[in-house]
Amino acid sequence: MTRIDGFLDVWDFYYRQNEVAYSQKISDSPLTSIQINQDKAAIGDAEGTVSIMQLCKPLYETTPREKEVMQTIFEREARREKNLWLTNKLEKEAAEKAKAPTGKPKEDPEQLAKEKEADMKN
Repeated sequence: MTRIDGFLDVWDFYYRQNEVAYSQKISDSPLTSIQINQDKAAIGDAEGTVSIMQLCKPLYETTPREKEVMQTIFEREARREKNLWLTNKLEKEAAEKAKAPTGKPKEDPEQLAKEKEADMKN
């Protein structure tokens, strides 16, 4: 992932899903693009400079079960996101029902005043 502060962050979700595996300062300018081809990465910055990095094997070669494990991770996260969306939707619907009128007709203030005046006369 390229960053505006000139750093390149490399994530390896197979080993760590919640933190950067490797971070490297590439430029003093914001990084704007990256192209990866096998063991090389070309990183461009806002000034037009392109830096080439050699990647280590674990970042571009997969282990025998890596694809299967990553597919399982992505499916789990998709289910989790769907459940969060559904929970959020149900909570919103419950909140709307709580705000909805109870079915009683709205009382007309003028009508209430007339009824109160009539009661006072009697």
